[in-house]
Amino acid sequence: MLSFLHRPTYRHLNKIMVNSRALKSNFEALQKSHPEAKIAPVLKSNAYGHGLLQVARVADDFGAPFIAVDSLYEAYELYKERLKTPILILGYTHPDNYKVKKLPFHFAVFDLETMETLDRYQPGAQVHLFVDTGMSREGILVSELPTFLKKIKSLESINIVGLATHLADADNPQDQSFTLGQIEKYKTALQIVRDSGLNPEWKHISASGGTFKYHDPTFNLIRAGIALYGINPLASSDAHHGAIKLQPALRFETTLAQIKQISRGSKVGYNGTHTAKNDMKIGILPIGYYDGVDRRLSNKGWVQIGDVFCPIIGRVSMNITVVDLTPAPDAKVGERVVIFSDQPGDKNSLVNSAATAGTIPYELMVKLAESVRREVEPL
Repeated sequence: MLSFLHRPTYRHLNKIMVNSRALKSNFEALQKSHPEAKIAPVLKSNAYGHGLLQVARVADDFGAPFIAVDSLYEAYELYKERLKTPILILGYTHPDNYKVKKLPFHFAVFDLETMETLDRYQPGAQVHLFVDTGMSREGILVSELPTFLKKIKSLESINIVGLATHLADADNPQDQSFTLGQIEKYKTALQIVRDSGLNPEWKHISASGGTFKYHDPTFNLIRAGIALYGINPLASSDAHHGAIKLQPALRFETTLAQIKQISRGSKVGYNGTHTAKNDMKIGILPIGYYDGVDRRLSNKGWVQIGDVFCPIIGRVSMNITVVDLTPAPDAKVGERVVIFSDQPGDKNSLVNSAATAGTIPYELMVKLAESVRREVEPL
């Protein structure tokens, strides 16, 4: 009669564990470092691989002025969660998509067509003008800003509540001249906006990189992306890199699926890129580059079994990775294996794995497959 209480549940082979305590600690550390500004968690790109909805549910209790995303799709997914924190869309949205229904978001805007569409179909829209101060990506050129402002002067249903730009070189440990030049261009843009009769409440230029270096009272909002997740974007040689203590929030785990003995001379994986120098024990992991194990970790990366590190051998396949179990002779099928560790000093931390792969942690994080289960460790 009570058999339902003992109903078996599925076991997930691969999991991403998200530490909510680390997220909260990182947010508070960033906020403490910048009392002159508010911190807006950035949850674009599936919350940097951590899981959009999972992180949003945690961040909604931070008391932030905004949760920032890239797309209307991401914003609408969060809208359906009934978050209490306002949502700021940083990326471009096709203007036609603003004609469908009234939306309660803040919008970063840099083109006239979007402004006109918002004015007509989203009356009362909260807009953050996005200016290009030197990165040459999205944004209104500062030289074209006076003309742009004249063109939108007749749009009476738009509220200009913010002025934003993005730093291109804030992570440069040697030369800050380009960044300082961007800051000055922003201040010029701000004066142009004020001279036109507007006084935006939110002034933001820094993402995570600038957070560690610049404390300018002009800016009262910081868009915290990778730093929120516990990764410092600055090079270790930068004298400022330790100013804010962060804790990685993500641990990527799989399960040891098979153990086998192979003979000296055996080839491992596609194209036989690893040859066994001796008889050896290997482990088969049910995870590969589809799931988020970067193929560039082939024959170079590390995983963790218990308290030891085992090298990846052979090519990482789409859904299978092979490891050398020599350092872990007592490993057992079903045992947990850590692909990316949440301990910064580990060989398989995100930072160290990215260095091994010749890339940046951002790329490893956002390539974690959305199909991998995310579990949030509670506060």
